[in-house]
Amino acid sequence: MTINVTIRNVFSGLIGKRCCRQRVGGGRSLSIGFGGKIPHSKSKTVDSFYGEWEIGTYSSAWRIICNDQILCGSMNVVDTTDELDEALQRITLGVVVDIVALSRFDIRIKLDCGIFIDFIGASTDDDEMFHILGPDSLYVEYKILEGWVVGKSSTPWT
Repeated sequence: MTINVTIRNVFSGLIGKRCCRQRVGGGRSLSIGFGGKIPHSKSKTVDSFYGEWEIGTYSSAWRIICNDQILCGSMNVVDTTDELDEALQRITLGVVVDIVALSRFDIRIKLDCGIFIDFIGASTDDDEMFHILGPDSLYVEYKILEGWVVGKSSTPWT
């Protein structure tokens, strides 16, 4: 399955950006920042910045793979989310080289260091399973039933 050219062009600025932030949050959500560090003043977050580009999921299963081994995943057996975040922090993520749709249900981020980040659709609802936040309030989401949707995070969605 391929990602159409129009959608690929929307997030083309993410290609070539280096990881600057990686975090497991509540509910085992995953958020990874790439590119420049953009400071914020939110007091309830661990990091004082976001990446110029952020990818992630609030509800999908995810895994990080290298050399045919899962290095870390949302289903890791841990006592706390902090433990899962600590496992993620031990992984050095590199530069985005591609984003591919493995199937209608799964999105893969390919990094230059041989690491893959997979977002795995494992729910029957049509909630967002993967998102990209970019410069100028760009918001891209992927839903299994609806597909790719592009908009602005700074304006209401209909």
